[in-house]
Amino acid sequence: MNRKELINKVAEKENLTKKEAESLVDVVFETITETLINEENVLISGFGTFKFKDKPSRKGVSPKTGEYMIIPETKLYHLNLAIN
Repeated sequence: MNRKELINKVAEKENLTKKEAESLVDVVFETITETLINEENVLISGFGTFKFKDKPSRKGVSPKTGEYMIIPETKLYHLNLAIN
């Protein structure tokens, strides 16, 4: 399901206009995004958890040159679904 399909489904299920449903979907995604940017987790009961994790720097090999290099620390965002 893509964003447009989600908006259409929300509009249909909640008897909203597509514009109202789009606004609702946007607010939900913006709120989740802002929370993750602030390095906080988002728990939605019955759906899942969006988690923020640090991945430490590590040694690697450049595929182009074959030289060893340090891969910098990165931030990862995971979604763990609560599927029974």
